[in-house]
Amino acid sequence: MSSEAGVPRRTVLTVLGAASAASLAGTFAAAPAGAAPLTGTTAGAATADLPAAAAHWTFDEGSGTSAADSSGNGRTATLQGAAGWDTGKTGAHSLSLTAGGDATASGPALDTSKAFSVGVWVNLAQLGGYQTAVSIDGKVVSSFYLGLRDDTGTFAFARLASDATQNAAVAAAASAPTTGTWTHLTGVSDPAAGVIRLYVNGVLEGETAYTAGWAGSGDTAVGRALYGGGHVDQWHGLIDDVHMFPTALTAEQVAALAGVPVENTTPLLSVDVGNPAHAVSPILPGLMFEDINHSGEGGIYAELVQNRSMMADDTAPLHWSAVGGTTLSLDTGTPLNAALDRSLKVVLPSGTGAGNRAGVANDGFWGIPVRPRTTYTARLFAKVSRRIGPLTVAIESADGATVHASAQVPHIGTAFRDRPFELTLRTGPGAPVTGDARLTVTTADPAAAGETLWLQHVSLFPPTHRNRPNGLRIDLMEKLVALKPKFLRFPGGNFLEGNTIATRFDWKTTIGPVWERPGHMDDAWGYWSTDGLGLLEYLQWAEDLHAQPVLAVYAGYSLHGAHVTGDALKPYIQDALDEIEYVTGPVTSEWGARRAADGHPRPFPLEFVEIGNEDWFDASGSYDERFAAFHDAIKAKYPQLKLIATTTVRSRTPDLIDEHYYLAPSAAQASTHKYDNRDRSSTKVFVGEWAAQEGRPTPDLNAALGDAAWLAGLIRNSDQVLMECYAPLFSHVKNNVWATNLIAYDNLDSYVSPSYWAQQMLTSRLGRTVLPATARALPGLATVATRSGDRLYLAVVNSGTEKLNVPVELRGLVKGVRSRATATVLTGASRTATNTLTAPDTLVPRTSTVTGAAPAFTSVVPPLSVTVLELRLT
Repeated sequence: MSSEAGVPRRTVLTVLGAASAASLAGTFAAAPAGAAPLTGTTAGAATADLPAAAAHWTFDEGSGTSAADSSGNGRTATLQGAAGWDTGKTGAHSLSLTAGGDATASGPALDTSKAFSVGVWVNLAQLGGYQTAVSIDGKVVSSFYLGLRDDTGTFAFARLASDATQNAAVAAAASAPTTGTWTHLTGVSDPAAGVIRLYVNGVLEGETAYTAGWAGSGDTAVGRALYGGGHVDQWHGLIDDVHMFPTALTAEQVAALAGVPVENTTPLLSVDVGNPAHAVSPILPGLMFEDINHSGEGGIYAELVQNRSMMADDTAPLHWSAVGGTTLSLDTGTPLNAALDRSLKVVLPSGTGAGNRAGVANDGFWGIPVRPRTTYTARLFAKVSRRIGPLTVAIESADGATVHASAQVPHIGTAFRDRPFELTLRTGPGAPVTGDARLTVTTADPAAAGETLWLQHVSLFPPTHRNRPNGLRIDLMEKLVALKPKFLRFPGGNFLEGNTIATRFDWKTTIGPVWERPGHMDDAWGYWSTDGLGLLEYLQWAEDLHAQPVLAVYAGYSLHGAHVTGDALKPYIQDALDEIEYVTGPVTSEWGARRAADGHPRPFPLEFVEIGNEDWFDASGSYDERFAAFHDAIKAKYPQLKLIATTTVRSRTPDLIDEHYYLAPSAAQASTHKYDNRDRSSTKVFVGEWAAQEGRPTPDLNAALGDAAWLAGLIRNSDQVLMECYAPLFSHVKNNVWATNLIAYDNLDSYVSPSYWAQQMLTSRLGRTVLPATARALPGLATVATRSGDRLYLAVVNSGTEKLNVPVELRGLVKGVRSRATATVLTGASRTATNTLTAPDTLVPRTSTVTGAAPAFTSVVPPLSVTVLELRLT
């Protein structure tokens, strides 16, 4: 690293080529060399005039139960509960809340509907949980929270949109807190700028948009907060020198309040190239799937007929309609088999004959898709009261006027066959591209007049991924393959548990021929599942992705509260053991032989088994007992398997614990440091569901930025977070029950979201080791740096609406870095920008060659962007 007068020489990344420059729209532009100091500051300790305080508690009394307000405004604070005194930071004494308690001043010390600032020295006795140092009460919640947040794992300044428990804006720290250390926090609410800011030790670390200022009318509290109308967020530790100002402090004033040198508050992103922190987890990232939003039925499971088994309703043949005057009903007296214990009874009219066809039609999943030159496979069981001639299966327009493809069964007998009839339907070159077709099964044989036709398992498949006969939709699989996941977690999610035990995912009913699977009501999400996408199909899906399965087993709890313990749990434990044997057992085992009979003699690899799903919802508290029972039985037979708990357990030590996070975009952005300060000796984490919630049916750019910032934190801490997967994965645009999902589609087309691209950028440009990287005075920025050999990947997420000049320092270089680098950028014009079916490429990453990389350089990062720089070391 060359230098002048001890200052590293800093260059600026610039784009090569007019085409690249145009595509990146000025992502890397010239910037002044060196990091610009904060306006109005000089080297050395910061000095600035502070405005008059609205309240100021020095906590120097050292005895008694009162703390004087030195501002002269008479806001005396009263010590309550176990509050006491200890050694101070700025004077002789401080407020001690190590044993609990707080200090409260009557009424609001500030009008929080206007600009204000709060500064405080804090010293934590313990980490974890929500701990509020200073707040002002509303009626339901505090008007602001300055302290430690559990969801971000960092210090933060937060405000809710109103006096209600929703819509929090969080300005969070970019550094992990520690115990036993004095830290200065300043929260600034600046309605003129439309932001709230958090300064840590005088350094701007968090900033987020906020315009909904409202006035807290209750007491001013030191050491607690208000939420849901109750006192919460007890501070554990010491507090000293609380200042409240009725104005938004400037950066210079905050530095002066904290008493820090100005040069320590200037922006810098420092990456330690020579001292890797730890390896990137080899099983990161993954995918999570459950049948929600018609993700399976009508989604990735390629079946085009809805209610093919006639089992979706007990009284009506849903999605089936009459053609040619037939009468339709469900016939429980004419089952196909024990699983499909009813059939569709079709009474053919007396006028059936030449020119007068009669039968049924199915409307599919919001229509049957048609494309030219496409081959479809139809399968069905059919019988009649008297043998008749051809039965025609056709794909035709919704009004029946145009036939796109058809095939015939020459003769139908009076009994169901052992196997279905199978037909091939081909559309011609002139067929339209439409999603508004239907499937019909009809006859025009005069001998059929007045007779009865029974149908069961009427199925239609388009071409599938890898041409599997009971396979998956090609375009959706291709999008998943491109993510290169390391694992597939299945079958959910709530889909695993069901609302009741009877509607759980009962894996033994999901294997074997699809026409021998009874299916079940996906009551968690409101529609029928044929279970055509069963255990074997999930396993083959993982195999086709070159990913390992993460198997979730039913653990004796369903969503409406039913749970099983004691001896009654034993059959479910045995089901789990049998399921593992089906997955991994040799063909000589009972369930391995069954897997071989189902067409897959080779065992599947299995490393992880999850016991249940989201068992924190089990109000009975039975999960500890249930997990222990499953744990002991599985470990006894399969000691090599790693078991995942879905909530905290004490009876046994799980190999991983599954944590789920659905956050507002700002909270996701603020939570990038959640795992930075985690106890490295504690149980490893599987973040099995996570997503920033904004955008419908897929994330907008704002959510994608939150997702990228969150994922950067997971990668940075992948010695602790071994596995992660976004959820939900899919949504049909006509059944968007869960608002925000990664990929959306109709029956013809699909598209990926900005969040898909953000995740693909971070996980496909990923080294093998994580490098220590610290960002100073760069609010709204999230980063992670990784390295493989001579390649360094630096991901930078800018959630702010202004471009950032990011001074980058590469420390610990053995030699140097090549000037040319590669930049991949995802950005858009507004937070709400997104992709849609009709505009799928509104937001896509752009890659360009850039110059100016050096041991110290300045990167100009666009607003609202995810950037990954690929640097080559020499």
